[in-house]
Amino acid sequence: MNVMFIIAVVSLTLQFSTTALLSILGRAPRWRRVRWFGAVTLTAGLYSTVDAFAALRAAESVNTSWSLQFNLVFATLHGAAWLVFTYMGPNGRWDSLPPWVRRITIGGTLVALIASISGEVASAETSMLVVPAFDVNFQRSTLSLLGNMLALVPFGFLALSMYRTWQLRMLGEPGTTAVFIGFTLYLLAGIEEFLVAAGVVQFIFLGDLGYVCVVVPVTLQLFRRFRDDADQLDLLTDHLADEIRRRTDERDRAREQMLEQQRLAALGRLAAGVGHEINNPLQYLQFTLEELRECARGMENADALTMIEQSFEGVDRIKQVVEDLRTYVRPSDIELGPLDLREVVRAALRVGAPQWRQGITITTELEPVPLVLGHEGRLVQVVLNPLVNGMQSMLHANDPKATSMQVRTGTTSRGWAQITITDQGPGFDGDVVSRLGEPYVTTKSLQGGTGLGLFVSRGIVEAHGGTMHFANAPSGGAVVCIELPPLDDERVLPLSTSTAVTAEPPQATTVSLRVLMVEDDEQALRALLRGLEAEQLQATGFTHGADALAWLDQHEVDVVVTDLMMPGMSGWEFAAALAQRHPLLRERLVVLTGGASTSEAQAFVEDATLLVLEKPIGRAELATALRHRARS
Repeated sequence: MNVMFIIAVVSLTLQFSTTALLSILGRAPRWRRVRWFGAVTLTAGLYSTVDAFAALRAAESVNTSWSLQFNLVFATLHGAAWLVFTYMGPNGRWDSLPPWVRRITIGGTLVALIASISGEVASAETSMLVVPAFDVNFQRSTLSLLGNMLALVPFGFLALSMYRTWQLRMLGEPGTTAVFIGFTLYLLAGIEEFLVAAGVVQFIFLGDLGYVCVVVPVTLQLFRRFRDDADQLDLLTDHLADEIRRRTDERDRAREQMLEQQRLAALGRLAAGVGHEINNPLQYLQFTLEELRECARGMENADALTMIEQSFEGVDRIKQVVEDLRTYVRPSDIELGPLDLREVVRAALRVGAPQWRQGITITTELEPVPLVLGHEGRLVQVVLNPLVNGMQSMLHANDPKATSMQVRTGTTSRGWAQITITDQGPGFDGDVVSRLGEPYVTTKSLQGGTGLGLFVSRGIVEAHGGTMHFANAPSGGAVVCIELPPLDDERVLPLSTSTAVTAEPPQATTVSLRVLMVEDDEQALRALLRGLEAEQLQATGFTHGADALAWLDQHEVDVVVTDLMMPGMSGWEFAAALAQRHPLLRERLVVLTGGASTSEAQAFVEDATLLVLEKPIGRAELATALRHRARS
């Protein structure tokens, strides 16, 4: 077994295995061009296979002229594959080749195939190839003149491929220097093999070794590109994973915000509905209590007067709770003004001062904060609520070390004003901390907590455009954080400029004011009519707006009062019908409402031409407001 056979077998094994690998790699969209390098290795493998068989047969003194024909064909195809590979674009498409490359590739290959098939590439003469150093000694066939001329075709293909590699090297493409050196060695080995085949040189064929010199750097260049693509794929995968996480987080936050908005909207509708249902009976309760107070005064019953006054206090407390609940529907913009939250904290501490004497010490760190637009009384209530809750939790825990609370003001990273209240109590229960601020969710159920304090406070803060957060401090204790947006000069609204309506006694010479009242609650209507008559107003009432309009067609009144939320014909529908049939009375329309629980109702009561009075209202206050409205 001679060395030429060994070289051929090693070479064909390397080339066919590389071809198999490249056929798999070439399936990737960005690796189409690699398929043509697979054609390079395949044709080189076929060339080496012919060399291996020729080396075996030559040792047996058998004619091997056929090997020259096959090798010339495979060498031409091999050179054509190199030319296509070096000039082809990244997309691996045939039409990406320059037209001249396509023409000479097809033309040169066809000439070599036709000449090889004709059998005129090998001469009839034979010679002995003797290379003692490699134990080579066998008879060989030599190329004919036509064969020598056709052998220049693959050399031309390789020379053009080598020139293209030089161009790419000058353009700075990585790895092309090694490939250019490999092409130089390959071209020299090819010339040596041509000279041996022509009988000019006595040496072994080095074409297979020359091929290895160029295919190794090209393979390394491909693997380097494969590694870069793998690194880029890892980066893209990481980026995609980060993007998916970010989008997922955004989606989750958006969904949470949407659910929160839906929850708050539902709570707002609930609050408005509750306010309306409570204020209606509260209205006739107040009027009835006023009648009872007059009776008790006439009877000079001091005990009855005391109980009635206490009942009025209860009515006022219910009215305040309802008003706080309605902050979920809309804030009272006309009462908003520029505020310094440090003054809000100081006011809350003054209001709660009597409760701090129970052994609780409050420390403050009041850093300067941006001014906010707000209602001082309601924000004081917001600050006071967690202060009282913290004090009660610490007293109930009966921990001698839990004796202090801290109130800090500061500015957040986004420029909002912030109040942070921290206590030393047991903190919030982990099961309910995420639900604090919802109605009836409390951490003080054993101490009689109703869960409405934080609910109302959160509603007030959100009505001011802010946020209210609850957490547990790492060292123990509860943390309540209130954040409000800074004051925007364009958002500053003037404080209320309306004049307070005070009761004024009716003049004896004044003609009694004629009032038409529309109220769907029959008991409330009766109480209102009695109260207005007691204030010397001539009042007529109906529970349905259509009946009131029909009555108006035949009677005259000075002012019309309507409820807002009514079945059948609503307050705004009644106002529209009144504007068509009695436009002058529409200008003196008064709306007496327990709350606007729909968007239509809310839009209606925001009409600047209306006088809107909130239930419950005192009898004298209502009569005075109606007299003012009639005069206007």
